[in-house]
Amino acid sequence: MKRLFCLVLAIFVLMLSMCTFSASAQESTNPDCIYFQVPTQAGVAWKNFSIIFCHIWQEGDEGGDFFAWQAKGERCTDLGNGYWSYDISQFDFKEDATYSVIFSNENGLQTYNLSITSDCKGDIVYCSGETCVNPVDSEKQCTVARWMENNEKVHPCAVFGSDGTLVDPDGVFNSDADLKWGSSEGVSIEMPEVKVLVEEEETEAVTETLATAQIAEKQAVPLFVIIGIPCAVVAVAVVILVLVLSKRKKA
Repeated sequence: MKRLFCLVLAIFVLMLSMCTFSASAQESTNPDCIYFQVPTQAGVAWKNFSIIFCHIWQEGDEGGDFFAWQAKGERCTDLGNGYWSYDISQFDFKEDATYSVIFSNENGLQTYNLSITSDCKGDIVYCSGETCVNPVDSEKQCTVARWMENNEKVHPCAVFGSDGTLVDPDGVFNSDADLKWGSSEGVSIEMPEVKVLVEEEETEAVTETLATAQIAEKQAVPLFVIIGIPCAVVAVAVVILVLVLSKRKKA
């Protein structure tokens, strides 16, 4: 009973410390940083890692990576209790540009593309347990991440994956306009080319089907001649033979 009480007390203290940090981070104790809460849910939990990286880049032809993927400049600071921080004061976020962020570890696990704006300073990135297709490699999955405070206006990006399928966790895709990156103020990009079956291809397919049917019909005639006529001759011969035998019996 005493051991059970100690275990419950330890869990309570751990939860209290996590909630305390979460509250302090939400109050923007350091507005120069963004925070990442490592996913612990079954199926998406990150285990056996020692480094967390924060990769930020500007979308569009005029954009690019601030640092190379998992470079030294992308290393986060371990705050304990599953929280990590990353200093973004070194970056200049332009108001007319769109940026994305990915958190990853050295074991190949990563979050899905998440939009980031200057409003996200001091905010926490968390994972709810969802997964989606990795847009760079459709054979892999990644963890969907969202902002704790800015989740209503800054979303996971809507991106066409390597297999041409639209990945859009929060449904921010606008069917009346171009594809939008992240929030509704995002920059539009070109839609991928969709190949549609043209009439000529359909006509060729129908013509080929008709030709096959006509060949089968033509082949049916000689088959009837080869099999049907001999059968008819045999049947007539049998009838004649039966008539002859019946006459002999009467005689």
